[in-house]
Amino acid sequence: MCGAAALAIHIAPADAQQVQAGTLECRGGPDAGFILGPFTNLDCVLHVDGAPDSRYVAAVRDLNVFIGDQDVALSWKVMAPVPWLGPGDLAGGYTHDAGAGANVLAGGTSAAITLRPLNEQADPSPPPVKVENLEIRPADH
Repeated sequence: MCGAAALAIHIAPADAQQVQAGTLECRGGPDAGFILGPFTNLDCVLHVDGAPDSRYVAAVRDLNVFIGDQDVALSWKVMAPVPWLGPGDLAGGYTHDAGAGANVLAGGTSAAITLRPLNEQADPSPPPVKVENLEIRPADH
C-alpha cells in the first residue's frame, strides 16, 4: 500500500500544471557543434535562478542545417511540474507534440518536462530551424 502511494505521488498527470524551471540555451557552429550521421550535437547551458549553470549536450536528429556553414542558436523556457531541477534532471528524449507550436518539445526521463521556445508568442513566424527530436545528456557523460 505504501509503495502504491509513493508511485502515485511520483507520476504527475500529463495535464499537470507546469512552471518555468529555467532557460535552456543551445548553440552549434563551426567550433561548438558537429554533424555525426543524421545527428547534430549542440552545446547547451541550463540557466536556473539561484543555481549554478548546468551544461548539457543536445543531439538533434535531422536538423537539416549544415552546422559548418552557419551558427545555430536555440533557446527554450524549461517548463516542469516543479520550479527547480536537480543535476541531470533535464536529460532524456524529447519529441515535438503535433498539437503544439513549432519547436515545442516534451519529454525527459525524471519528470514531465516541456521545452517552449523563448520567442514563441512574440514572433509567430516559422523558425529558421525546426526541431522534431532532441536527446539531451549531461555534458560530462
